[in-house]
Amino acid sequence: MKYQFKNVRGLKRAKVKPEDVIKVEADENYSVFYFSNGRSITLAKTLKECEGIFEPYPFYRTHRSCIINLHYCLEIQEKEVLLFNNLKASISRRRLTGLKNSLLYEKK
Repeated sequence: MKYQFKNVRGLKRAKVKPEDVIKVEADENYSVFYFSNGRSITLAKTLKECEGIFEPYPFYRTHRSCIINLHYCLEIQEKEVLLFNNLKASISRRRLTGLKNSLLYEKK
């Protein structure tokens, strides 16, 4: 399923397939989407709105400013997650245990 989002300039709409999103980072009232094909795009959605839209998919909020797709998680380090395409995401210490549990559940 694809979701339509308004891009930053408001002139175009971007179609986003959740399966192709590696991570989403907050940038004030905008979100920067990083895709598996190496592209990124800034869209006019808050991270909280993105979290609600992606709820049925395997996404996890690792930090107040970042959501990751668990399918693209390669390695968990102490304060960050290594993702596909050499991307990294910060992990808050309070969310580390939840992330590990979500990954274990997702692997089953």
